[in-house]
Amino acid sequence: MGQELQEEKKFQDPPPQMEPLLGVLALVTLLSPGLACPSPCSCSTKKNGRLLAECAYRELRDVPRGLSPNVPELQSLWLGYNHISAVEPGTFAALPHLKNLDLSHNRLAEFPWQDLRNLSALQILKLSNNRLAALPGGALPALAQLQLFHNPFNCSCKLFWLKEWADSTSVVISRAGSTLCAAPARLRGRAVTDMPGSLCVAPSAQLTYQIGRARAPLGLCIPKSQNPPEPAAPGI
Repeated sequence: MGQELQEEKKFQDPPPQMEPLLGVLALVTLLSPGLACPSPCSCSTKKNGRLLAECAYRELRDVPRGLSPNVPELQSLWLGYNHISAVEPGTFAALPHLKNLDLSHNRLAEFPWQDLRNLSALQILKLSNNRLAALPGGALPALAQLQLFHNPFNCSCKLFWLKEWADSTSVVISRAGSTLCAAPARLRGRAVTDMPGSLCVAPSAQLTYQIGRARAPLGLCIPKSQNPPEPAAPGI
C-alpha cells in the first residue's frame, strides 16, 4: 500500500529539474498560432518578458480578428506598414496590458479614439504616416511617447487644443516639427505646434447704420427729422 502511494505521488509531483522544461512548454503552448496569434502575425516574448505580436509588413487591410481574446496579456502590437484604412471600435478593448501600439504607415483617416480610454497601460502610440486630418479634444491618454507626423491635419480651431496640449505636456512628441498642417491654405506646411494664437480669436467689428448721408455707430440714436417750422405770418 505504501509503495503504491509513493508511485502515485511520483506522478503528481514532477522532479525539480523538470520545472524549467514545463515552463518552456507552457510558453510554447501560449504562443502557438492556433491558440494565441492570428495567422498573419507572429508572437514572441522578449528578454524583458514582454509579449509582442508582430503584424507589420503583412499587407493587411484590417486589424487581425481574434487578437484581443487570444492574447490578453499582449504588451506590444506592431501593425505598421500595412494598408489598414479603418479600425473598428472595440478592437483593442480587451488588451488592458498593451503598452506599445504601432499603426504607423497605414491609410487611417479615422480612429476609434474612445478606445484609448480603456488602455490604461499604454505608453507609446505611433500613428505617423497616415491620413488623419482631425483629432478630437481630450482624445489622448497619459502617454510617454507620441508620433503623429506626416498626417494631413486640418489646422482649424478644432485642432488648436493639440497645440496647447503639446506646449504643456511632458509627453515626448516625436518629430513635432514634421507634424504639419495641410489646411487651411494659409497654414499649409506650418507645424501644428506653431499654430498662431490668433487663429481662434473672434474678430472685433463695429457695425454702423447709414441713414441718408449720416453714419452713426450701432446703438447711437439719431432723432427722426421733424417737419420744418411754418413760416411766420407777415407783419401787420
